[in-house]
Amino acid sequence: MEKLVEKAKNGDRGATELIIGKFNYLIFKESSRYHIPGYDTQDLIQHGYLSVIKAIALYKLGSNSFNGYCINAIRMNFRALLKGEIKHFREVPNSNMIDFDAQEHYEFTLEDEVIAYDEAKNLYIALNTLEPFERYIIERYYIMGHSLTEIASTTDKSYHQYVRIKKKALEKLKANM
Repeated sequence: MEKLVEKAKNGDRGATELIIGKFNYLIFKESSRYHIPGYDTQDLIQHGYLSVIKAIALYKLGSNSFNGYCINAIRMNFRALLKGEIKHFREVPNSNMIDFDAQEHYEFTLEDEVIAYDEAKNLYIALNTLEPFERYIIERYYIMGHSLTEIASTTDKSYHQYVRIKKKALEKLKANM
């Protein structure tokens, strides 16, 4: 495997494709485990392929096992994508970008703006499906930053009733988005 990785690092496209082929099953399995807003199954599979290519680029020849390194890279990159730590970087960074700090230098692309607009539009549509009281609780909790205890103290309902109402409202939002 080390020789194959070395060929891939030197630009052998066939070696890269062979390595990706060896991890196809894991990529399909991991991509089916995640539901990430804005990504369909094919997007996640492509992300898995990019994870393998990135692992090839970052792997230091002669250190540990590439198989273990690549498996860990695939799983960690899916988790990072789920957490939102990867912000639509769909390209593989070149060697000049290895120390690139995405948080400081990331600029929103047109694609990011379109996705954000669509998500906001979908959220407003979903919010309109809520009962007025449910929407009131969601707005006070998430927009105004009030705790459920604060909300409950201003009305005659208990804290536990607000917990149930908020949970039900979030389930409705999730179903409508």
